[in-house]
Amino acid sequence: METAATNLVRSLTPQEYGFTLIILILAALTGFYCFIRAWKRWHLIKDTPTARLRSAHQGRIELEGKGRSLPDQPVFAPLSNHECLWYHSRIERKETILEQKRTRTEWKILYRNTSNHPFLLDDGTGIGLVDPEDAEIISNEKLVWYGNTEWPVRTGILSNGSAIVALASRYRYTEQLILPGQRLYITGHLQTRSPATERSVRDIARDLLSDWKQDRRQLLERFDTNRDGEIDLAEWEIARETALSQAQTIHQQLLHETEIHHISTPRNSRYPFIISVRPQAELIRKYRRNALIALTGCFSVAGCILWLLHVHG
Repeated sequence: METAATNLVRSLTPQEYGFTLIILILAALTGFYCFIRAWKRWHLIKDTPTARLRSAHQGRIELEGKGRSLPDQPVFAPLSNHECLWYHSRIERKETILEQKRTRTEWKILYRNTSNHPFLLDDGTGIGLVDPEDAEIISNEKLVWYGNTEWPVRTGILSNGSAIVALASRYRYTEQLILPGQRLYITGHLQTRSPATERSVRDIARDLLSDWKQDRRQLLERFDTNRDGEIDLAEWEIARETALSQAQTIHQQLLHETEIHHISTPRNSRYPFIISVRPQAELIRKYRRNALIALTGCFSVAGCILWLLHVHG
């Protein structure tokens, strides 16, 4: 006995059949892509040992610690005015659209802004500077409230607006936040820099000579030994030796300055850059669940494709 679905498929025109087949193939490919993406993150987080900044190797790394603001450089979310480490802000306007004598409501995005301000990660053994640009951020602080002005007149919102206010308001304000003091999980790229390795003795000497050239009068007073108003080759060689001597002293001082750990997006695009307030175990469960759901969806759509090919012939 033929089912209604079978009759419907057989009644499709060649154009409708081709369009349906293409949509299903794209859906299967999308599901497979989502499976691979979640599977990689699941195993990356599960198999990578958590390092400590004090003894961490350079390159791809996994860290855990508390987020902190940079000293004297607090960051405030633009809509709620909360002090934070990171924010994603959005303003939407409610619009009513008339379609075929029916009206529907949708929210149109007017403003969107994502923070790229650096912040600190303290894991108890050291402090790293985190650059969140291009990171996949997972936060658990989300504020949603409503109003009738394009820019919110109320700030410091601590709770979501009521449903009644939402129905009567034209604008919706949304912010996702990472707050100072929250515990973070980060997988990304670590590069430790020290002022001494960033600038060589030769670089410092070159910069000194460049600065001296800017003040010609002082340069002549220091190195124009024959007082002819020009710096000849012999006098310039003395200036170079003086700059080199001063550069060596400056470089020795830089050796005693603290190293800086920079955490940023991996250079190899195959690896993700994740900043999460959710703990590692929860992320493993999340990506494992997403991988299984995506794979199940992919197989289901693939089954539909095979059935469609069989029925339609």
